[in-house]
Amino acid sequence: MRERPSLGFVGAGKVGSTLARLWFRAGYRIAAVYSRDEAKASALAALTGAAAVVSVEAVIEAADLTLLTVPDDVIAPLAASIRTAALSGKSVIHTSGARNAETLLPLAERGAMIGSLHPAYPFADVETALAGLPGATFAVEAEPPLRAWLEELARVLDGRVLVIPAGGKAIYHSAMVIVSNYTVTLYAIAERLLTEIGAPREAADGALSVLLRGTTENLRVQGIPAALTGPLTRADVGTIHAHLRALHRLDPQVADLYRELARLSLPMLAARGVPTDSIRQVLEQEAQDASDDTRYSEDENRRGGDPHADGL
Repeated sequence: MRERPSLGFVGAGKVGSTLARLWFRAGYRIAAVYSRDEAKASALAALTGAAAVVSVEAVIEAADLTLLTVPDDVIAPLAASIRTAALSGKSVIHTSGARNAETLLPLAERGAMIGSLHPAYPFADVETALAGLPGATFAVEAEPPLRAWLEELARVLDGRVLVIPAGGKAIYHSAMVIVSNYTVTLYAIAERLLTEIGAPREAADGALSVLLRGTTENLRVQGIPAALTGPLTRADVGTIHAHLRALHRLDPQVADLYRELARLSLPMLAARGVPTDSIRQVLEQEAQDASDDTRYSEDENRRGGDPHADGL
């Protein structure tokens, strides 16, 4: 294999555009770009010195290593549709976080080396990603000698390499989603709680964003479990009880979420030497109380009202 492969891109969206431009800056030759949107392909080709070609097959023929930077659901049918006969000596990978390299098996059966390279970074827009992606972690799934190419692609962007075993992509990607996607969900829940008690959204965001940055920095510097703070780490069961009671009145689903997150935090508390028996007891009692409240409410709905209300 060549020391540095020429690269081709199928897909000129946020991921493809960011990677192509960064690797072009790092000295890689971008051989060809294809997109169903011809304008996007032409624009990316102009920025990277590549040829804007009219088919996926033309990219594979022009490049040593072709990256399929397309939506996840497109990868398998795209791989099955490629008709290029000359796949021997070619490498084709995708950049999906969730799909295994086996998605490209039809190409491997015809002589191509296959793999996947997933940048663990939220691609909100290209310009932000161009600045923020260097230094990120890249999940690599490939066998030697292709793996060496992919690891080098990560390293020239100051990236860290996380090698994913065969069949491990779904677990890997679920971890990425929990941290990236569901952090946004948790933030949105917290913002709604603050606005429910009258906080202006700007004030709520000001408080939460600073708190989130501090938490991220604590994780970076101190790691787990030391970065965990709050009433759990103090075994402050009175505060936990008050939280759950208030949340149950406002939104029982959020109370359930709070309770489950607290349960999942117990191993970290134990690792820090925090006694967890009292915390576990209040969580179990609150869960039972919530269940009793739900049953009472359902019984009242079936009976048509409060049995203690004056019926006269």
